Amino acid sequence: MSTPPGEGEEAPKAPGQDPWSWEHNSAQPESATPRPYPPPAEPPPAPVPAPPTDSAPAAPEVPAATPGLAWETPAPGAEPTPPPPPDDRATAAADALKQPESPVVPGWTPPPREAYPTRFDVAYPERMSRLKTLLRIFLLLPVMLAAGIIAELVYIGVLVGYMTVFWRKKYPDWLFRGNAGGMGFLARSAAYGLLVTDRFPSFAPEDSPVSLDFEQPPSGQLSRWRVLLWKSVLLLPMAIVLNFVYLALFVVSFLAWFAILFTGNYPRGLFGFSVGVQRWYWRMTSYLVSFNDRYPPYAISADAGPAGNSSVVINGFIGGLIGAGYTAIIVAAVVAATQHQTEQVNYAQLLAGRGQESTTFTVSSGEAVTVRLNQAFDPGDDLIQIISPARGERIVVVRWTVVNGTGLERTVAGDAARLDYRYSDDGKTKTKGEDAEFIGINNVSAPANIRAGGTAVVQAVFIIPDDAEPTAIWFHNGFAQGGVKYELR
Repeated sequence: MSTPPGEGEEAPKAPGQDPWSWEHNSAQPESATPRPYPPPAEPPPAPVPAPPTDSAPAAPEVPAATPGLAWETPAPGAEPTPPPPPDDRATAAADALKQPESPVVPGWTPPPREAYPTRFDVAYPERMSRLKTLLRIFLLLPVMLAAGIIAELVYIGVLVGYMTVFWRKKYPDWLFRGNAGGMGFLARSAAYGLLVTDRFPSFAPEDSPVSLDFEQPPSGQLSRWRVLLWKSVLLLPMAIVLNFVYLALFVVSFLAWFAILFTGNYPRGLFGFSVGVQRWYWRMTSYLVSFNDRYPPYAISADAGPAGNSSVVINGFIGGLIGAGYTAIIVAAVVAATQHQTEQVNYAQLLAGRGQESTTFTVSSGEAVTVRLNQAFDPGDDLIQIISPARGERIVVVRWTVVNGTGLERTVAGDAARLDYRYSDDGKTKTKGEDAEFIGINNVSAPANIRAGGTAVVQAVFIIPDDAEPTAIWFHNGFAQGGVKYELR
């Protein structure tokens, strides 16, 4: 039987063997590996008795207790025994079981959020002039004139920028400065018109509370293919959304007008919304004119960064569908414009006034326009005194009646009528078409309008060779399906 240490002779220990404890198995061979966890606690040092003094008797000595066998009882007047040092491995194991709310790496800070390369802001005015706000619509007249001229110059500069980006993938510095300066004046003018400032817009931006800053376009890194069509397709969904937001902006500006007149202040909430919508617009504009290739966010806040790739993909898909729809409408309109109705008309009866032919066109609203061919005059030299045909030519006059049954005015263009004819040239028969020399609508030269629900007499004058034989008469009314063709027999 083994003897605990401290109660007899000290038992010899093998090198590396742990001190004796209740969990120690004496039958275990000396070569066995000791249990690594938890480690045995080191026994605390025995308390040192205080030296005796004349006023207090010395405390009796208390034998040191063996750890694990009895509680330690401190001697009277002795310092309390310090607790054992914490076990680092046990603490690490307990911490590993906990789920931290957010991992924190010492010395690491998250990267700053990327800002959009176009910045727009307006300093909030504490007080605004009631008189300037009341007369703003009149004060805007010279601003609108100057802004219109500058907008045309910027438009030309943007087209030149497109060509430069396409060929060289860069924006020339002088062109960028010119376009950016022009847009800055347009931004100050728009802010003045939307009442967020009562400082009259100037050509110099230094003293203005309105700031519009563009980052320098990256040289040689701009996408040449996006300037052709892709940017317009990507921005179609955003432009539609922004148009609806602008409706809210006009309402906000109208309410702010009254608020300034009564209080002299622009409400901060309405002010922030107005500035944010303008900020959104200039971000979209900078992307469209290729100052950068970062897609703008759907946001009005100043700290919003570029949109992510998923937003670009979604907008590209939606924009592609919208663009395909517009393309289909344009193609359908072109096809409809080239189509025409064909009518067979006896030319001899038409000259006698008995070959009248009526054609009705139904427009998209479901309303109808009726075109009735009344009569032809061949020759009609006696009817037209203001035109003198050359030698070997004659005048042909054709007359229609047009009934506009729609609720809108309809226009008869100056080239709305044409006459096809056959003629002989060096023994060969050829065909040629001539547009009308003159078209009158109720004695008014074309182009002229036919009022909604009204009726007009349309008269077309043609000049053809004396030996020509009319084969067809065209009336391109423009109301639907490219008009009508009267084949003469």
